[in-house]
Amino acid sequence: MSNDAGHTNEDLFRLYGIEPNKRTSGRLELELRCRIRRLRLLLSELRARPTISWRRRLAAWRQGFTANSAVLYRLDETEPRDYLSDWAYSLQSYRFNGFFNPIIGNKLVLSQILSGQGIPHPQVIGVIVNGRLHHVGSRTIGCSADNHAALLDYCVAFGRPLVFRPHWSGGGEGIFFLQRSEGAWRVNGHKASDDDVLRLIGGLTRYIVTTFVEQAAYAGRIYPQTANTLRILSLIDEQGPFVAAVVHRFGTARSFPLDNWHQGRGGLCAEVDCDRSVLGRAVSLDDRGRLSWHRTHPQTQEPIEGVAIPGLAQALEGVLDAACCFPEALMVGWDILLTDDGFSIIEANAPPGIPVWQVHRPLLAEPRAARFFSRYGFHQKQ
Repeated sequence: MSNDAGHTNEDLFRLYGIEPNKRTSGRLELELRCRIRRLRLLLSELRARPTISWRRRLAAWRQGFTANSAVLYRLDETEPRDYLSDWAYSLQSYRFNGFFNPIIGNKLVLSQILSGQGIPHPQVIGVIVNGRLHHVGSRTIGCSADNHAALLDYCVAFGRPLVFRPHWSGGGEGIFFLQRSEGAWRVNGHKASDDDVLRLIGGLTRYIVTTFVEQAAYAGRIYPQTANTLRILSLIDEQGPFVAAVVHRFGTARSFPLDNWHQGRGGLCAEVDCDRSVLGRAVSLDDRGRLSWHRTHPQTQEPIEGVAIPGLAQALEGVLDAACCFPEALMVGWDILLTDDGFSIIEANAPPGIPVWQVHRPLLAEPRAARFFSRYGFHQKQ
């Protein structure tokens, strides 16, 4: 890159004695991560038990899709070129955000950045490292090995669950809820003794402890046993950040204590009509990749399709504010919990899994999203 005086950046670095940063691109690290993602994709495909014929499976492979995606996206009925393919996405996914992937994915770092910008998210109580609680930003609790009593006292006084999450995880791994209810401790709703609770906390490391956020009434009516979140995809192009896709997840007895939908975890995933702020039909996915569609929740029998989502527009604006905090993170999947008086960003995923959106509609069918992905070699339908 040159400037008005005709000097390149390299010339200016030499002129002013600036040592070049040879690690900025991180090409080797990103390439390695992409290769590992492809290897995992292949291993997952070998273990898959799809409900399609080998003929359809081979056709899906030729188009860059796994057998499970062929079922999810109904590729025998739809246009494959409108979808981000599994093979191409596995190669490019870590390149969208580069070094910002671990920043977005680290729940402690993300919480501190969002807090600094005044964007709603669960209050961080502390961090557990090698079984010891550290109160973030304060010395009031300290970090001794016996300070768990202060945390448990807070849990009792708070009256609602505390949420324990690994700094870095995905798919709900390692998350649990601790609550004092009816004179007993409960871990994910199961009764636990005082000793078990202390041993559980004492065995943790690299965990973040946050307050529990009470969800909005509409979501609690549909399924009250889990926090039911929006999964929102934000992209950043030359015009700035925009929302490319939105779905709403709901838990079930099978997915409890979370609302996980992916990989047959048991939850429901409903499309969201952002123009009308209403829910569409929900879909469930079993452990063999088979889909079932629902207009009501299969356990509570509460309506899903057509239900209004109060405060959706405000939450979408909040996601764009959050995306502006990370201008080099071009593709992020945000988990948002709507409340009766606003919203809370629970966590962010980079790179995000895309089936949760594409099970409803292909991402490349939207022109602005298609232009974004075309820069990375994803070709939209001609």
